[in-house]
Amino acid sequence: MWPIRLRLAGIAILLSCSQPSVSPAQPTPKPLRIGYTNLELVLSYMPEAQQVEQQLRSYERKVIEQLNIKQSYLQTKVEEYTELKQQGKLTAAQEEERRKEIMKLDEEIKRFQEESEQSYLKKKAELLQPIIEKLQKAITELATAEGYDYILNNSNATGVAFILHGPKADDVTDRLLRRLGIDTTRIQRPSGDTLKALPSTGATPGPGLPRR
Repeated sequence: MWPIRLRLAGIAILLSCSQPSVSPAQPTPKPLRIGYTNLELVLSYMPEAQQVEQQLRSYERKVIEQLNIKQSYLQTKVEEYTELKQQGKLTAAQEEERRKEIMKLDEEIKRFQEESEQSYLKKKAELLQPIIEKLQKAITELATAEGYDYILNNSNATGVAFILHGPKADDVTDRLLRRLGIDTTRIQRPSGDTLKALPSTGATPGPGLPRR
């Protein structure tokens, strides 16, 4: 069974490098300025991302309830068929008819799983789009306001750091959070210099449907 965790890895990839527009005409070359942040941590504190997680969890529960009903009905048909066959109460034609019914129900369940997963991905993309746009806008505005040529993501979806060391002054995480209207006094950080994302609000590719 897949865990339903809204791991927003796709956003981290899409926003892992942001470059503001720079005027092509500058009197003298300026030093390249690079900032970095932890998008997994930022996303975990965005109220919008938390709301998306709740919506997707609710969707998953409804899908699993429907799936359980279908699988329970199929199991009942299989047990009925097995019992009647063992008791010799079925003709050859009846056996064939019941086998076809069971196969049809099994195919319907598989199709339901596939369609539910596709629907999940579509729903997730729709819900995440405004978050992607809001976060990208905040990153671009911060980069422009503070003169950054690039803002990089310092971790990937698994929490492995891309940037192992950098000036703390160029860690823009707190400034990005404040720009997003998030109170940074409640941000939980581990001891030491390295930021660590909180338990992910991110996502698996689809709802946690039991595999048959």
